[in-house]
Amino acid sequence: MASSDVTVPRQQPVPDGPEGDEGDVTVMACLKGGSTKTTTTNYLAFVRALRRKRKTGQGRPVKVLDADTVSQTTFRWAKKFKDEQAEKGTKLEYPLDVERYPFEDLDDYIAELQADGYDVFADIGGGNVALFHKALKHANRLIVPLSPSGLDVDRVAPTFTEAAKIYGDNSHGGFETYVLLSRKISDKQSREARGELAPLVFLGKPVRVLDTEVEQLIEYTRQLGKVPTNLDEYTDVWDEMMRSEARKRAGLTEVYG
Repeated sequence: MASSDVTVPRQQPVPDGPEGDEGDVTVMACLKGGSTKTTTTNYLAFVRALRRKRKTGQGRPVKVLDADTVSQTTFRWAKKFKDEQAEKGTKLEYPLDVERYPFEDLDDYIAELQADGYDVFADIGGGNVALFHKALKHANRLIVPLSPSGLDVDRVAPTFTEAAKIYGDNSHGGFETYVLLSRKISDKQSREARGELAPLVFLGKPVRVLDTEVEQLIEYTRQLGKVPTNLDEYTDVWDEMMRSEARKRAGLTEVYG
């Protein structure tokens, strides 16, 4: 059973693993509040940035777009880090390029970034369906992070309903969808959440819930304004998605040549 005050061993560097193409767009969204979108956005972006830097030596930074029109915690995370560096007189580099963008043309801006080879992570606020649609127009994947504590499927299902409306307009011919259970307190809680999610469908198929789960760790909640060194569980989350997508690409190549 997981505990709310456990920590996991610090893991550095992030191990190598399967990766998608440069210019991938990952959208983090759930049309409800308190679903751990910001933490998930930042941690997965950190994993991707460290992998890209190791692979290329430099390359373009990972671009993170804070499209939460209410809290904008992702933007504040980066700003807090830079402000503290300035106060200390140190010059540690923040590995993510975070932008609080004027979002009227979010879809066009994501397309430009993607064309330039940037990896894009978009943190979409819970109440803005229009921005959600814009972000998904060029998305490679949609991740819906959920805390299984008090999970309410009636508030989750609309996320997939809205995603289905824009699926046919996606510039890649569609996007992958995942549900991530985070802030897990116990295995029993996880099983109950999975049972509650089981009836959900997206475009006629069961909604995919990732096998990898993120426990409720105090360490994760203390990282605002920092570059965390403990990325273990989020590395596993990213690798599970990348392995799944790699298998799908290999299957399509085998069928269509």
